[in-house]
Amino acid sequence: MSVLNENTIIGASAAGGDYEIEQSLRFNKSDTASLMRTPSVASNQRTWTWSGWVKKCGDNLHNHGVFDARQTSSGQFTQLNFNTLDKLQFYTSMSGVDYSWESLALFRDPSAWYHIVAVLNTPSSTQQDRFIVYINGVRQANGNQYGALDLNVLGWINSTNPHSIGEVTDGGHHLHGYMGEVNFIDGLALTPDSFGETGDYGEWKPIAYDGTYGTNGFYLPFKQDYAVEGFSTVTYEGNGSGQYIGGVGFQPDLTWFKCRSDSSSSAINDSIRGRIPILTSNTTAAEVGGIASDDDLISWETDGFLLGHNDSANSHGRNNVNARTYVAWNWDMGGTTASNTSGSITSSVRANTTYGQSIISWTGDGGTGTVGHGLTSAPEFWITKDRASADNWLTFFTIVDGSLDAANLNLTNAAGTGSVSLPTSSVFTNDGYTSSQNLITYAFHSVTGYSKFGSYSGSGSAGKAITTGFAPAFVMTKRTDAVSNWIIWDNTRNPFNPADKHLLANANSAEATATNPAIDFTSTGFELAGNDSSFNASGGTYIYAAFADTREYAFWYDQSGNNNDWTSEGGLTESDVMVDSPTNNFATLNPLNRVYTGSTFSEGNLKITGTAINNVGSHSSMNVPLTGKWYAEFLTLAFGGGTPLFGINHGVNSLGGEGVTYRTDGAKEMIGANGNTYTPGYGATWTIGDVMAIGYDADSNGGQVTFYKNGVSQGVAFTGTNANITEITGELFFGCQNNHASTSTFIWNFGQDSSFAGNKTPQGNQDSNGIGDFYYAPPSGFLALCTSNLPDADVIPSENFNAVLYTGNQAANVAVTGVGFQPDLVWGKNRSSASNHWLFDSVRGINKMLQADQNNAEETQSGVRAFNSFSVTLGTWIGSTKTNDSYVAWNWKAGGAASSNTNGSITSSVSANPAAGFSIVSWTHGSGSQSIGHGLSQKPDMIIVKGRSNISSWWTWHKGLSSETQSFIHVNTTSAAGANVNAWNNQAPTASVFYQKEYILSNNDTGIAYCFHSVEGHSKVGSFIGNGDENGPFVHCGFKPAFLLFRRSTETGSWFMFDNARGTTYNVSGTNFDNVRDNKLNAEANDAEDADSSWNIDFLSNGFKLRSPHVYMNGNNLTHIFIAFAESPFKHTNAH
Repeated sequence: MSVLNENTIIGASAAGGDYEIEQSLRFNKSDTASLMRTPSVASNQRTWTWSGWVKKCGDNLHNHGVFDARQTSSGQFTQLNFNTLDKLQFYTSMSGVDYSWESLALFRDPSAWYHIVAVLNTPSSTQQDRFIVYINGVRQANGNQYGALDLNVLGWINSTNPHSIGEVTDGGHHLHGYMGEVNFIDGLALTPDSFGETGDYGEWKPIAYDGTYGTNGFYLPFKQDYAVEGFSTVTYEGNGSGQYIGGVGFQPDLTWFKCRSDSSSSAINDSIRGRIPILTSNTTAAEVGGIASDDDLISWETDGFLLGHNDSANSHGRNNVNARTYVAWNWDMGGTTASNTSGSITSSVRANTTYGQSIISWTGDGGTGTVGHGLTSAPEFWITKDRASADNWLTFFTIVDGSLDAANLNLTNAAGTGSVSLPTSSVFTNDGYTSSQNLITYAFHSVTGYSKFGSYSGSGSAGKAITTGFAPAFVMTKRTDAVSNWIIWDNTRNPFNPADKHLLANANSAEATATNPAIDFTSTGFELAGNDSSFNASGGTYIYAAFADTREYAFWYDQSGNNNDWTSEGGLTESDVMVDSPTNNFATLNPLNRVYTGSTFSEGNLKITGTAINNVGSHSSMNVPLTGKWYAEFLTLAFGGGTPLFGINHGVNSLGGEGVTYRTDGAKEMIGANGNTYTPGYGATWTIGDVMAIGYDADSNGGQVTFYKNGVSQGVAFTGTNANITEITGELFFGCQNNHASTSTFIWNFGQDSSFAGNKTPQGNQDSNGIGDFYYAPPSGFLALCTSNLPDADVIPSENFNAVLYTGNQAANVAVTGVGFQPDLVWGKNRSSASNHWLFDSVRGINKMLQADQNNAEETQSGVRAFNSFSVTLGTWIGSTKTNDSYVAWNWKAGGAASSNTNGSITSSVSANPAAGFSIVSWTHGSGSQSIGHGLSQKPDMIIVKGRSNISSWWTWHKGLSSETQSFIHVNTTSAAGANVNAWNNQAPTASVFYQKEYILSNNDTGIAYCFHSVEGHSKVGSFIGNGDENGPFVHCGFKPAFLLFRRSTETGSWFMFDNARGTTYNVSGTNFDNVRDNKLNAEANDAEDADSSWNIDFLSNGFKLRSPHVYMNGNNLTHIFIAFAESPFKHTNAH
C-alpha cells in the first residue's frame, strides 16, 4: 500500500519528466475481490474502448477476470479475462449472438505490466474490426474465434446491469495481480496511441489520456487520499485472524462498526472509553469488553484501525469474522481528552470544534445538572448511553422546530418532547441520570460544508430534494411522528445512485437492498427515491444527520469528472493500493522460480505459503544490483516447525547456495564458493510477527550484509573480506525458506506495502530516494528494489545487438535493413531450407565466410558485401540470398576497424566493444604456447575460436564448464564437453589475454575468436540445471532476451538458438509480442527452422523459462550452458 507522508503520496517519479502512474490496486484471487458498479442509465452498447494496465500474479494457468457486465436473470454477459491457457479472451452473449475472441499470444510473465486496450465497434463495416485488442500498443490476432459480431450488435457493457472490474461472472473468476490506470471511453473506438507511446528502449509507456469519456465513461487511477478530515467510511471483509484496515484518512476517535453480510449487532468504540469496551446501538446492553486483549479493536492508527482475532466462537464477532463483510463509520473527535468544568458536572471531553463533534464522558447527579460538551456552538443532536447498565440510547435533537425533542436510537418509537433545558454553546442538561450511572455522550452541531442536522416533511412521492449544502457521504434518517427505523445510507457502500443499500441503527439485521426506501446522493444534498413511510410518507416528519466525506479521491472514485464511482467488493481496502505501478515496477517473489513445489503465492506475489507436506521457499523477482545499497523487509506469519531463515544468495534452487541468511534461532548461515557452512551465533532470536529486514551494501567491503529485527540492527553479518567465506559475489537475490514439512507463511515488503497485506499497521517510511512504503525507515543511502532505483544500463542493447529477418533474392544484392547500427559480426541462417550457417565479420573482411555447423576453413563467398551504418548488404551467394527463402541475421557491434593488440605474447588484430563485452580477435599462431590479447576490459565469460586457414572445429571456452583451464565444447557438433590440458594451454583467460597452444591451431595458422563477457542489462553468460519438466527452470538475466544460444554440456546435445525476431506471428502487425518462442534453429545443424510446441521457451522481462521437458533442452539434473543478449534491460522492459 501507499500512505501519506508529509502530505505527499509515496511513489516514484518517472525519469525525465515522463507521465507517471503513481499507484495501482492489488487484487488477491482468494479474497474474491472486485470493484462493482451498475450504471443508472444505458449508453452506447455498440462502441466503447477499455484501457488498463495489468500485472498478473500467482502461478498462472488459472482464470484472471479483467472486466465484465452481465444480466443476472438471463445468465448472459460480456467479459474480458485471461483464461487457464494464459491467453486473453473476450466473450459476449446477448439476444442470441455468441461471440468469442481469444489471443494466440500467451501472457505469463509475472514481473511485467501489460497494457490492454480492448475496443468494441460493431458499427464497423469490417467484421474483423468490430472487436480489437491491443497489447503494449500492438494489435493482437484472434486465434480462436467462435461466432461472429453482427453489424451494430449490442453487448452488455454500458447497459443498466451490474459491471465489475477484477472479476468475470462466468465461473466467478477473479483477477490475481495488480491493475493500474483504467480508462473507459463510452462511445468511441480508440487506438493505443491515445494512452501510450514507444520509449527510447522500445518499451511501451503510458501517456495521459486527454479526450472525452462519454456518459458511462470513467477514469480510475486507483489513488487514495490520505488527508481526509472529520468523517470517513471504509468497508472491508473480515478474516478472523487480525488485520489492519486503512484508508480512513485520519486517526479515528469514534468508530461505529456494522456487519453487512450477516445479522449481527453493531459495535461502537471510542477513544475516551478505550478500544476494548463495546456498546451496541441496537440494544440496551451495557458496554462489554473483549474476551481477550487481542479480540475486536486492537488500536486506532494514523490512517485507520487494527483488528484482532475475532470470530463468533471466541468473541463478540462484530467486526472481523472471517468472510463477513463490514462497514465502519469513523469520526475525528479532536484527538485530545481534557477535563471540562463548564457545567456543574465535570466531564472528560474530546472535542473537534472545527467539525462540531465531541465525545463526553460524565457521571449523573440525579437531577438536572449541566455538562460541558466542549463545542463552540450548541449541539443540535446528541446521543447518551449508560455505560454500566442496560438502558436505552437517549437521543436529543433540536432540529424539527427549535424545541427539544427526544427519541431512542435503539428503538423505533416516535419522538417525544424533551423535559430539560435547551443546550447552550457550552453545556447540555442532565435528564435525571443518577450518580451511579457512568455515561457517554456523542454531541454534534451542523458545520457549513461538512455536516447538517435537519428535518423535512415527507411528500409521499419520489424526487423530494433535501438540501444540505454539500455532497453527503453519510445520511441517517428517522421518522419522528410515527414508529420507524433509523436508516443509514453511505456513498462507500453505494457510490452510485440510487443508494439502495441500507442498514438500521436500531436492528442487528444484515444490509438490505431495496429501491424503496432508497436515496440519490446529489452535489447539494440528497433526494428521496421512493415513498416508503419509513422515510417519505406524505406529511410525515423526519429528522436526518448528514456528513460530508472531504476526501478528494479514493481507489474506487471515478476521476473523469463523470462521478461514475465504483464500490469495493470482497475485501478490497486501502491496504491494496500499491506504489507498484507501470512506471515503477517493484520486485516481488518469483513464482516461476520455486525453491520447492507445493508453495502458493498470493497478495501480489509478496506472500508465500507452504503445506504440511512440503518445504517452502522463494527468491525475489529482481536481482540485487552489483552496485548501491538495497533494503527489504520480511515478516513470518506462521510456521509449524523447522528453522525459517531469510537472506541473500545466488537464487539457484534454494538458499543453500552461496549466500548469507539469518535464522529464527539467532544464528547466521554463510555458504561460500567452497561449499563450507558456518553458523556462529549472531543476533537475537525472532519469530512470528517480528518485522525483519536485510540491507546489502554492494559497495562496501566487497559486499556487506546487515540484518535488522524490528528496526534494530543486529550488526554486520558478512563482508566480502570475511576470512571464512569468499566469493559471495555476482548476481544475488533476496529470499526465504523453511526446510520443514509444515505449514509456513512468509510475506515480503520490497518497498511497496508496509502493511504486509493488512497484517501490520502501515508506517509509510521511504528510502533515500523518497520512494517506497517501508515499515521501518531504511538506513541512510539504502533503496527499495524497484525499477526507478535500478541503475541505468551502460549500453543500449539495440545499439549493440539485433536480430533481423529478410527474404532472399539471388538475382541481386540484398540490403538487410533494420539493424540499427553498423555491425561487425553477422551470423545468418536460412530458415526455409536446409542450408549451412554463415558468419562474416569486419576483422576478416567482406566476403570471408565461416560456417558454424562445419569445420571447414574460411571461404570466399559473395555473402556480406558491405557493413553499412544501419544495415548489411548481401551479395548473390545462394547460402545467404536464395530467392524467396526466409532468413535470419544476428548482428553484433564490436569496435569497427581492427587495431593491433600487444597484450599477449603475439600481436593480435582486435575490434573490441568493451562496454558491450564483445570483441573479435584475429591472429596468426606461432609455435608452442601463445597468449593472445582480446581487447576487453575484464575476463571473458565465453570464447569461440575457429581456425581460418585450417580445418578445425569451433572450440568454445565457457565459464559454465567444469574446468576453467581445460574444458571445451564445440559449436559445430553435438558432442558433450571435453577436457584437454592443451586446449587453452591449461590456463584460464584473464582480463587482457586468453591462451592457446599449438593444438587448436598449428604454427602459422590464422585464427579468429569471438570473445564475450556478461554486461548487466545487455548480455549474460551462464548456466542452469534442467529439471526435465514442462514447467522448466527459470533463468534470471536481468533483461528481456533478444537472442539465446544454449545447450546441455555434460551430455550429447544440440545447440538451440532462439530470438525475438522469429516465432509464430501472434498479431496482425507481424511483430512478435508473445512471451513464447518455439521456432528453433540448431547451431551445429543445417536444418531448416523447426516450429513446434516441443521447443517452447518463454522470453520474459527479466530472463527466460524453459517450457519443454525435452531432454536436450531441459535434461533433468543436467547442466546447460548459455549466452543471451538483451532486447531491453529490466529497468525498461515493462510492457516491452
